Amino acid sequence: MANICSDDVYFYSDKNPKGLQDLWEDIYSSLDRDPSNSWIGCLFQYKGILTSGICLRGIVTYMERNDDGILLDISAAWWPLYDAYRAISEHYDVSFVCKSIEPGEGIYFNTDINGRYFPERYLIQINGEDEITPLGKKVTEVLADWALFESEQELINYFRKLGYDANSLDALDMLLDEQNIRIHAFENPLKV
Repeated sequence: MANICSDDVYFYSDKNPKGLQDLWEDIYSSLDRDPSNSWIGCLFQYKGILTSGICLRGIVTYMERNDDGILLDISAAWWPLYDAYRAISEHYDVSFVCKSIEPGEGIYFNTDINGRYFPERYLIQINGEDEITPLGKKVTEVLADWALFESEQELINYFRKLGYDANSLDALDMLLDEQNIRIHAFENPLKV
């Protein structure tokens, strides 16, 4: 696959548990546990869901059934597969939220505006592995690449513990830019 877009999709329903159960059974029946044979299109073929105009270039790399929903991790080509998730959602009469990351295309999306399943609002990307924090520690020893944060304040507080003296996101962004560390704020591309 070309550039990989990592989609985490959560299907849920507060009013249709049967739809969730049917979806889970169909996912489990139609997709192979082997990632090389777990094309998302298999579910569409299995259920006869129309695919006209829907991109299905993705494989399911992980699936999990929870009490209140179904989590799928999908590796998609270039772009999130929102139309596919929407078609699944409509077919089973359930809802979905999605978090998508593809740095090469500048995609940092999170449709979970309430933070119910994906509370993350910021992602850190380290581009300079040999950089040193103000406290003298190697950045990669105290911070994970693609570290996720739920709020601006959590992000500022975390970096303050590493010696970055900033009281705002803009000030922190300027300090980190000098060290080739990027802050990416998640956006919701599905806002109407």
